Amino acid sequence: MMNPHNVNEGQKSLPIRLGKTAALFLFIGILGFLFIKVVGPILQTGPELVVEGILSGVPLLIAAGCGIAAVTAKIAASAHRVRA
Repeated sequence: MMNPHNVNEGQKSLPIRLGKTAALFLFIGILGFLFIKVVGPILQTGPELVVEGILSGVPLLIAAGCGIAAVTAKIAASAHRVRA
């Protein structure tokens, strides 16, 4: 059982959490892209590009956003430590 006085002991820093989230969504985006490249030639349909954009593009955009936010949070934290 966890000690109630050490609630924040297992918390990771914001840049680490954002970095892990970026890696997860990058992985999902790559898997979606590969899935469409394998299944796409079988289907041979026009809307394939739209589905490919949704399956791989959206997770990649989320990954990019999380990566940028992680770098920004790390820079802000180090600037705050320098000033303090």
